[in-house]
Amino acid sequence: MKRYLGITAMMMLVALCMQGQVPQFSPNEYEDWVYTNPGIELNHDNIQANRIVLYTNSEGLPLTLISPRFDCRTGQTIDMTVTWVTRFWSSEDFVVSKAGLTAAIIDQNGEAVDSVTFTPTSLARENQVNLSLYVSHGFKNARLRFASWKADIVSSGAIRRLVATSSFKADVNIDGEVTVADVNAIIGIIIGGATDDELNDRADVNGDGEVSLADINAVIDVIAG
Repeated sequence: MKRYLGITAMMMLVALCMQGQVPQFSPNEYEDWVYTNPGIELNHDNIQANRIVLYTNSEGLPLTLISPRFDCRTGQTIDMTVTWVTRFWSSEDFVVSKAGLTAAIIDQNGEAVDSVTFTPTSLARENQVNLSLYVSHGFKNARLRFASWKADIVSSGAIRRLVATSSFKADVNIDGEVTVADVNAIIGIIIGGATDDELNDRADVNGDGEVSLADINAVIDVIAG
């Protein structure tokens, strides 16, 4: 234990790893986003009118929405609330199971690093969708991609707004950065135990089901970059 406390003291001199800025999408924040439908311009009126529709057209071309590039640091979680508007939800041809929204983090080659899908379970014009994505160690220069792979023009949805926040897996004390304070939080749990289940979960940085010296090393790896 003394060895790790010594490492903790040395880490006071290491630069902090700060959160990356995650793009937002709304009528007022869409600069550098890409909508792959060349017939619809990204602007305030089209967003408000629910024209940023995601589906696969009759030629088999998927219409997607892709964010600007952003810095995605080590072990970063991205939590999103998306306004997903199913324009034709009341039509007799609308199929709920087709109108799923898939969010993915993609790399510079367009390959998905992580993805998650929301599928409506009931008919509704507007859905507030909560999605989370995780970026593992060493991945940077990311983009977000939104698609509705099973949808056709009727059984589809439009994105009107995205609010995204990011945090590090190693941010044990959830102060927005990974520092020596997170190492100390884990040491405190190892020595004295944790009565807070959420704190205990955050302290299990490497996800092996227990809080140990391995989690201290995982945080130190993040700080060291």
